[in-house]
Amino acid sequence: MLLPIDSKYSSAVKKLSANPLRGSVCVTFTSGPTPYRFEGVSRRAILKALVLPPLSVGQWVNRHCLQNHRTLAPLY
Repeated sequence: MLLPIDSKYSSAVKKLSANPLRGSVCVTFTSGPTPYRFEGVSRRAILKALVLPPLSVGQWVNRHCLQNHRTLAPLY
């Protein structure tokens, strides 16, 4: 079950949703229509983002999904 994380003020991320039980995040970037799924994301970071949405969603994605070399798979 993916829960939405508020990303309406982000210029980099169009849509962000996460499953804190599985540690997965689904990101749709503004640069393209393809959503990407990241596995193995910190469950603590996901829960914190759900309770208190990050000020910069793009930085959150960079820190917790991209920089930590999490599994990336495009969703078709």
